[in-house]
Amino acid sequence: MEKEVKLNSTNITEDERIHFRLWLQRQLTERCKRNPRYSLRAFAKMLAMDHSSLSQILSGKRSLSKKAMQNLCTKLSATPKDLRGFGLLERDPSDETYFQLDVDSFSVIADWYHAAIMELTYVQGFKSDAKWIARKLSITVEEAKAATERLIRLKLLVLEQGTLKKTSRQLTNQSSVITSAAHREFQTQIVEKALSAIQECDSSEKDITSMTMAIDEKNLAKARELTKKYRRDLCALLEDGEPTRVYNLGIQLYPVSKKEENL
Repeated sequence: MEKEVKLNSTNITEDERIHFRLWLQRQLTERCKRNPRYSLRAFAKMLAMDHSSLSQILSGKRSLSKKAMQNLCTKLSATPKDLRGFGLLERDPSDETYFQLDVDSFSVIADWYHAAIMELTYVQGFKSDAKWIARKLSITVEEAKAATERLIRLKLLVLEQGTLKKTSRQLTNQSSVITSAAHREFQTQIVEKALSAIQECDSSEKDITSMTMAIDEKNLAKARELTKKYRRDLCALLEDGEPTRVYNLGIQLYPVSKKEENL
């Protein structure tokens, strides 16, 4: 599962800035409704901003740079739809075949086995039975039942003539701009599953390798595009045929050295 969209390289229009300001106002209003004691100062503290600066932004007396808008959107877990409305994202044409989950929906199914259950429906001999699913994924029967119910409620699975079926062949959830708490939890679980595979899976069943390199960070955006293409090409290759088992593909690229501090 993934959801990736490209950063829009064009300037943000005045309409897009107004749209963002109204959205930001709504974020504060909704928090105040949930907690009458919530204040502008609390909102500013959560956003790591000075409250007077935030007040000027909300009133339209101060504009924000594109980078600052992106930063606030990340902290507030803006949806891809919102980001496109603000002029911060443009849809990748290759994403048209992918059904995109919003942050709220994904937060409900962030545990790794939800994605595995959906893919399991394509495997030979699949049974729409919680005990069978639980045994295949090494989870509890209660987890299998609850996960299946969530997926049906979100219309990601459908029960047809007693058989569970996935409603969309490709689902996406990940963003190169937003990493919500749900995404962090999902990513953590996927890495933990990879660590378990190192110890538990036979070498013929896995391919876990790594490279350490000194890089020019300006090339990271291009690297993300290459890994995105690689993931999708590899997915198409491995899905060509009759599915017999569910696999996870995880690619980890991260810094191991600290940035040089500006003196």
